[in-house]
Amino acid sequence: MANGRKMKKEETLVIIKPDALCQKVVGKVISIIEENGLKIKGLKMIHLNKKDAKNFYIEHKGKDFYTPLVNFMSSNPCIVMVVSGNNAIRKMRKIAGKTNPKDAKPMTIRRMFARDGRHNIVHASDSKKSAKREIKFFFKRNEIFDWKYINYKL
Repeated sequence: MANGRKMKKEETLVIIKPDALCQKVVGKVISIIEENGLKIKGLKMIHLNKKDAKNFYIEHKGKDFYTPLVNFMSSNPCIVMVVSGNNAIRKMRKIAGKTNPKDAKPMTIRRMFARDGRHNIVHASDSKKSAKREIKFFFKRNEIFDWKYINYKL
Protein backbone atom coordinates (compact mmCIF):
# COMPACT_ATOMS: atom_id res chain seq x y z
CA MET A 1 0.00 0.00 0.00
CA ALA A 2 1.17 3.52 -0.81
CA ASN A 3 -0.54 6.53 0.73
CA GLY A 4 -3.34 4.23 1.92
CA ARG A 5 -4.05 3.07 -1.65
CA LYS A 6 -3.75 -0.52 -2.74
CA MET A 7 -1.10 -0.96 -5.42
CA LYS A 8 -2.26 -2.88 -8.48
CA LYS A 9 -0.39 -3.71 -11.67
CA GLU A 10 -2.19 -2.31 -14.70
CA GLU A 11 -1.63 -1.68 -18.38
CA THR A 12 -2.65 1.54 -20.04
CA LEU A 13 -2.42 3.06 -23.50
CA VAL A 14 -0.40 6.17 -24.21
CA ILE A 15 -0.38 7.98 -27.54
CA ILE A 16 2.40 10.43 -28.21
CA LYS A 17 0.56 12.68 -30.60
CA PRO A 18 1.69 14.24 -33.92
CA ASP A 19 2.58 17.56 -32.26
CA ALA A 20 5.18 15.82 -30.09
CA LEU A 21 6.88 14.41 -33.18
CA CYS A 22 6.86 17.84 -34.85
CA GLN A 23 8.35 19.45 -31.73
CA LYS A 24 10.99 16.69 -31.47
CA VAL A 25 10.09 15.85 -27.86
CA VAL A 26 9.21 12.16 -28.24
CA GLY A 27 12.37 11.03 -26.43
CA LYS A 28 11.74 13.48 -23.60
CA VAL A 29 8.16 12.24 -23.19
CA ILE A 30 9.28 8.60 -23.11
CA SER A 31 12.00 9.46 -20.58
CA ILE A 32 9.46 11.14 -18.29
CA ILE A 33 7.22 8.08 -18.45
CA GLU A 34 10.09 5.72 -17.60
CA GLU A 35 11.52 7.99 -14.90
CA ASN A 36 8.13 7.85 -13.19
CA GLY A 37 8.36 4.09 -12.80
CA LEU A 38 6.24 2.96 -15.73
CA LYS A 39 7.45 0.13 -17.96
CA ILE A 40 7.05 0.17 -21.74
CA LYS A 41 5.62 -3.16 -22.88
CA GLY A 42 4.69 -2.24 -26.45
CA LEU A 43 5.63 0.62 -28.75
CA LYS A 44 5.15 1.45 -32.42
CA MET A 45 4.78 4.36 -34.81
CA ILE A 46 1.54 4.50 -36.76
CA HIS A 47 -0.24 6.94 -39.03
CA LEU A 48 -3.95 6.94 -38.27
CA ASN A 49 -6.20 7.39 -41.27
CA LYS A 50 -9.36 9.43 -40.74
CA LYS A 51 -11.58 6.35 -40.48
CA ASP A 52 -9.45 4.86 -37.69
CA ALA A 53 -9.17 8.21 -35.90
CA LYS A 54 -12.97 8.54 -36.04
CA ASN A 55 -13.40 5.02 -34.64
CA PHE A 56 -10.84 5.53 -31.88
CA TYR A 57 -12.48 8.78 -30.69
CA ILE A 58 -16.07 7.57 -31.35
CA GLU A 59 -17.23 8.48 -27.82
CA HIS A 60 -16.67 12.15 -28.73
CA LYS A 61 -18.72 12.04 -31.95
CA GLY A 62 -21.12 14.97 -32.07
CA LYS A 63 -18.99 17.18 -29.82
CA ASP A 64 -17.62 20.39 -31.32
CA PHE A 65 -14.01 19.24 -31.01
CA TYR A 66 -14.53 15.82 -32.65
CA THR A 67 -13.79 16.69 -36.30
CA PRO A 68 -10.79 18.94 -35.51
CA LEU A 69 -9.42 16.19 -33.23
CA VAL A 70 -9.82 13.55 -35.96
CA ASN A 71 -8.11 15.86 -38.46
CA PHE A 72 -5.24 16.54 -36.06
CA MET A 73 -4.70 12.90 -35.10
CA SER A 74 -4.63 11.85 -38.78
CA SER A 75 -2.37 14.73 -39.87
CA ASN A 76 0.96 13.00 -39.09
CA PRO A 77 2.23 9.81 -37.46
CA CYS A 78 2.07 9.22 -33.73
CA ILE A 79 3.61 6.75 -31.30
CA VAL A 80 1.34 4.29 -29.50
CA MET A 81 2.57 2.56 -26.36
CA VAL A 82 1.38 0.08 -23.79
CA VAL A 83 2.83 1.01 -20.42
CA SER A 84 2.42 -0.86 -17.17
CA GLY A 85 3.05 -0.46 -13.51
CA ASN A 86 1.36 -0.07 -10.17
CA ASN A 87 -1.78 2.04 -10.69
CA ALA A 88 -0.50 2.82 -14.20
CA ILE A 89 -3.73 4.46 -15.41
CA ARG A 90 -3.90 6.98 -12.57
CA LYS A 91 -0.14 7.51 -12.58
CA MET A 92 0.04 8.15 -16.34
CA ARG A 93 -2.85 10.62 -16.20
CA LYS A 94 -1.06 12.45 -13.39
CA ILE A 95 2.21 12.55 -15.36
CA ALA A 96 0.34 13.79 -18.46
CA GLY A 97 -1.44 16.61 -16.63
CA LYS A 98 -4.78 18.25 -17.33
CA THR A 99 -5.93 18.39 -20.98
CA ASN A 100 -5.45 22.16 -21.18
CA PRO A 101 -1.77 22.91 -20.46
CA LYS A 102 -2.74 26.16 -18.72
CA ASP A 103 -4.55 24.05 -16.08
CA ALA A 104 -1.85 21.38 -15.83
CA LYS A 105 0.50 21.24 -12.86
CA PRO A 106 4.16 22.22 -13.33
CA MET A 107 6.45 19.43 -14.54
CA THR A 108 3.64 17.50 -16.23
CA ILE A 109 4.09 16.57 -19.89
CA ARG A 110 1.31 18.86 -21.06
CA ARG A 111 2.44 21.84 -18.99
CA MET A 112 5.98 21.50 -20.35
CA PHE A 113 5.25 20.81 -24.03
CA ALA A 114 1.59 21.31 -25.03
CA ARG A 115 0.31 24.26 -27.02
CA ASP A 116 -3.41 24.00 -26.19
CA GLY A 117 -6.16 21.55 -25.26
CA ARG A 118 -6.09 19.74 -28.62
CA HIS A 119 -2.35 19.96 -29.37
CA ASN A 120 -1.54 18.51 -25.97
CA ILE A 121 1.25 16.03 -26.75
CA VAL A 122 -0.20 12.83 -25.22
CA HIS A 123 -3.31 10.77 -24.80
CA ALA A 124 -3.62 8.51 -21.75
CA SER A 125 -6.45 6.07 -21.07
CA ASP A 126 -8.87 7.34 -18.41
CA SER A 127 -10.11 4.03 -16.98
CA LYS A 128 -9.51 0.27 -16.98
CA LYS A 129 -12.35 -0.19 -19.45
CA SER A 130 -10.93 2.46 -21.80
CA ALA A 131 -7.39 1.09 -21.45
CA LYS A 132 -8.54 -2.40 -22.42
CA ARG A 133 -10.45 -1.13 -25.48
CA GLU A 134 -7.69 1.27 -26.54
CA ILE A 135 -4.85 -1.25 -26.20
CA LYS A 136 -6.84 -3.77 -28.24
CA PHE A 137 -7.48 -1.08 -30.88
CA PHE A 138 -3.74 -0.70 -31.58
CA PHE A 139 -2.02 -3.88 -30.37
CA LYS A 140 -2.26 -7.62 -30.79
CA ARG A 141 -1.30 -9.54 -27.63
CA ASN A 142 1.90 -10.79 -29.32
CA GLU A 143 3.02 -7.17 -29.72
CA ILE A 144 2.98 -6.61 -25.95
CA PHE A 145 6.00 -7.94 -24.09
CA ASP A 146 6.30 -8.85 -20.44
CA TRP A 147 10.03 -8.50 -19.88
CA LYS A 148 12.30 -8.45 -16.85
CA TYR A 149 14.76 -5.80 -15.77
CA ILE A 150 18.33 -7.10 -16.05
CA ASN A 151 21.34 -5.09 -14.94
CA TYR A 152 23.60 -5.30 -17.98
CA LYS A 153 27.00 -3.98 -16.95
CA LEU A 154 29.31 -2.50 -19.53
